[in-house]
Amino acid sequence: MKRLLLLLLLSLFLSACAATKSVMFENGIRFQVMNPYVEIKYDFERGRIMQARERVLALDKKHQDYAVARKYLEKTIEPARRRLFVHYLRTAKRFETQKQWADAMEAYAQAKSVTIKPDVMEAKRSEMEFRLRQLRLDRLLRLRRSEDAVWLANLPAYEPPKGVDGKDEVYLRQREVYNEALDERADSAYSEAKLYLRRNQPEIAYIEIESHLRLQPDSGRGKRLLSEISSEMPKQITISGNVATRKSTQNKRTSTPKAVSAEQIHEAMKQGELLEAKRLLQSYRRSDGKDADKLLSQVQKRIEARAADLFAAGSKAFRKEKLDEAIAFWSDSVTLMPEQAEYVEALHRVRQLKERLNLLREQKETDPVPEEE
Repeated sequence: MKRLLLLLLLSLFLSACAATKSVMFENGIRFQVMNPYVEIKYDFERGRIMQARERVLALDKKHQDYAVARKYLEKTIEPARRRLFVHYLRTAKRFETQKQWADAMEAYAQAKSVTIKPDVMEAKRSEMEFRLRQLRLDRLLRLRRSEDAVWLANLPAYEPPKGVDGKDEVYLRQREVYNEALDERADSAYSEAKLYLRRNQPEIAYIEIESHLRLQPDSGRGKRLLSEISSEMPKQITISGNVATRKSTQNKRTSTPKAVSAEQIHEAMKQGELLEAKRLLQSYRRSDGKDADKLLSQVQKRIEARAADLFAAGSKAFRKEKLDEAIAFWSDSVTLMPEQAEYVEALHRVRQLKERLNLLREQKETDPVPEEE
């Protein structure tokens, strides 16, 4: 009899779930949702506006939730979507007017994510991206040409002056060292050019290969790589042919930095100040400190481990929908390892989500619904 009652209760429970088809959670982890309307509201309330919209549009007209879902679309989802779209669009246009290309690009990307005409917004986002890339190229190319000009201008300084033997050993040695430094600079530029080309940034690769060929004009490998880079260059990017020069100026002598000891580095590590330890290590290495590479490896491993722990903590907070905590943890992980793309992208996305949710919560049903799309 007890077994029969248990089976009946279980059957009633499952029937209730099938009827209400509600959402179940445990420790912030989402389980299966069976009711389309509940699923639609869940997505919308968490900022997934277009996903909620698509779920409504995909509903069969004969479905029992069709009428209530369509009403929710017309009264809640669409007005909120249009308000968000216009907010992002106006923000993007303002940044574009101010020539803030990176911010404009991001705002157009946001507008694209909530519009029914994504191709139009993608075209604007792409336009802002190329303007950003062109500006970056122009500034860095001018800087690199200026730096190389100084390097090349210093070459004659290592010719023995009048009164010194033309084969003076000291001058010859200094000139050899300087030429080796130029060769190292040229080799580094070639390696960087290949790296940026692999990363699909041909305009930055061009800066590097131009520098390489300026320092080693007869480099066959450099000429071949230049040809490859040129073939990959987007038509929206233009290269200025005018080599920038600057007037010779007397550089002020900078004060000699204080010597760094291994004890200072260990103390910074002990205090958990890993970035400070890394900064000290850079000075320590420049002064040929003992076991500098070994120390650097230790510090880097500590940094990577700490960043991974912070990222994991942020991921846990995000799963529990604690966005402020996730932002705090992920911000710290990015501070430690800004070169880690996964950390940067996660932080970027959670900030976007936080902004969108704030905008949705600030909306009122009485707010006007923009007509533009």
